[in-house]
Amino acid sequence: MVLIGFPVLSLLIGIVGYFLFKNIFVPPLIVFLGSLFATYTVFNDSFLIWVFVYTSLAFLSGSVVKIFKERKGS
Repeated sequence: MVLIGFPVLSLLIGIVGYFLFKNIFVPPLIVFLGSLFATYTVFNDSFLIWVFVYTSLAFLSGSVVKIFKERKGS
């Protein structure tokens, strides 16, 4: 889950969130808050490093979609 499931989910949230909110900062915030909540309720404190990794993935995927969309001219 930690190495495949959650990263794919955060990438998808970054992509879909950009199209929904037209902002690259809202999807990473959602991923950050969700994974931070999961760190202290489901997982232990060692999961905290993954919170920042998943947030970065969501930000990068939203940024890539934004760049491609601007280059396409839509």
